[in-house]
Amino acid sequence: MHRKKLGKRHLSLFDRRGSASIGDSAAGLDHLFDQFAQAVCHAGVVARKEIFETWASALYIHSSFFGNEATMIDRDIQRINRVADVAAGHGLLAWALLLLDDEHRRRCGNDDEHSHRAPLTAFCLDVKMPQSAEIVHSSMLRRWAHLDSQFHYVEGRLEQLAPHPSCLLASVHGCGILSDILVSAAAEHGVPLAIVPCCHSRKSVVLDVASPFAKDLYYDIINTNGSVTDLSERLDEARMTALMNSGHEVKEIFLPKVSNIKTHRIFDPKQLRLSYLLMLHLNTKIFTEKNRLIVSLPPGTQQPKPSLPDPVVNRLHQPLDVARKGRMPSLDQPILPKLRFLKGFCVPCKDDEVSRLIVSDLAGRVAANHRKVVMHNRYHTKYPHLDLSLWLPEEDVGISEDAISHIVESKNKVECTVAKVGPVYVSRSGRSAQTFRIQYAPSDDTGMLSFDDARRMHEELYATIPISFPGAECR
Repeated sequence: MHRKKLGKRHLSLFDRRGSASIGDSAAGLDHLFDQFAQAVCHAGVVARKEIFETWASALYIHSSFFGNEATMIDRDIQRINRVADVAAGHGLLAWALLLLDDEHRRRCGNDDEHSHRAPLTAFCLDVKMPQSAEIVHSSMLRRWAHLDSQFHYVEGRLEQLAPHPSCLLASVHGCGILSDILVSAAAEHGVPLAIVPCCHSRKSVVLDVASPFAKDLYYDIINTNGSVTDLSERLDEARMTALMNSGHEVKEIFLPKVSNIKTHRIFDPKQLRLSYLLMLHLNTKIFTEKNRLIVSLPPGTQQPKPSLPDPVVNRLHQPLDVARKGRMPSLDQPILPKLRFLKGFCVPCKDDEVSRLIVSDLAGRVAANHRKVVMHNRYHTKYPHLDLSLWLPEEDVGISEDAISHIVESKNKVECTVAKVGPVYVSRSGRSAQTFRIQYAPSDDTGMLSFDDARRMHEELYATIPISFPGAECR
C-alpha cells in the first residue's frame, strides 16, 4: 500500500517546465498542477490515484462555478465564494479549488469581474480529521503561505452542517448515503452542489434520506426484486432527477478513464483543454471506472420553487419493506444540527463574517480535542463538574462551599467552584446530608481540564473530607 502513495521519489515526474509551449493559460495550469502534485509528494501520505481524481474534479468544479466559463455568471442567483468540502479526508479538493482560484485571480489581475470579489474560502468537514490532513496542510502552506486564512478543517458530523445557498457543497467520493443526503439538502434548500458519488447501495436506509423530489425513483430501486446490474446508473439518475425537479440546472460529467499511456489531456464538455495529467506507471489507470461528477446550480431568486407532485407525496407514506435497528435518523430537514450531537454544536456554511469566524474557532486539532473533552463532561459543560454528598456531623465543623473550594485549590492548580444542590436531606434515622456540586476549571482559563483529571482531584477530596471535617462522611 505504501508503494501506491506519492512520495519524494516521484517529484521528477511532476516537472514539465521544459515541455513544448501550448499556450500561456494551459501551460499555467500544467505548472500549477505540478506544484500541487509536488506538495503532495512532499507530504507522502496521499495515494497516487486520489490526486488525479481530485484535481480533475476540481478543474470541472472551478470551471462551472468560479472560472471565466462559469455558468453562474449570467444566472440570477447569489455569487458563490465559499466551498464546504464534505467528507474531506486529506482535504485535497479544498486545496485544489483554492489554488485554482488563486491562480485565476493572479493571471487575470484587474481584467475581469472575478478579480473584484473577495478570494475564495474553503473549509473541510469530516467525522475524524486524519493526521494526513495536517501533514498535507503543512506541505501546502510551505508553498502557498498566503492561503492559510482561507482554509480550515473542522472535525464534526454531517448532521452538524448548516447549509446555505452562498456556499457550495462539494464531495469527491461521497460514499453511500452521503451523496443522497447532500442531494436532498441541495434540492430542499437551493444550495449549489458538486459531488462524485461512490459506493452505491440499495440498503433501505437510503429511503430515509432520499430527496422527496425523486422519492418514487428511489423507492422503485430499493424495492426491485433480485439484483440490479445498473445500480450506479439508476441511483445517480434518481439523484439528478431530484435536483432537476427542484428547479436546479444539472450537469453530468464523466471523469475520463485513462490507461496504457503516459500523458493525457482532459477536456471539459466544450472541449476546453484544462490540464495535462501524468501517469506514474504504464498499464495503470488514473481514475476509478465510471466516476461521475454531478454539478448542480440552484434556481434563480426570481424563480418559484417547484412543489412536489401528488403521486410523489402519496408515495412517501408507504412503509419500508425492511426496518433496521440503529439506522441513521430520518432528516425531515436534511443536514440540520441535532441537539444530541455535541450539545447543538453546528458548522454554518453561510458566507458572512460571523459564520466564517465560527468555523475558524471550530477548526483544527486543538479545538476538536477540546470538544471531545466537553462531550465527556456531565451536561456537556466546558469544564467538568462532579457531585459530593456528605453525611453532616451533629456539631458545626465549618463545612461550607468556600471551605471545600479551599481544600481543592490548596492542593491543585485549579479554580474550584462549589454550590449546594437542593436542601438538606434528613433520613429516617435523623441523620442529615447535603450534596455539593463541584466544578473544576484551569486556573488560567486558557486550557481544558480533562474529566479524568477532575475525577482524580475529586477522589482526593473524598479522602480529605473526613480529616478536614471530623464527623463528616462521604456517602
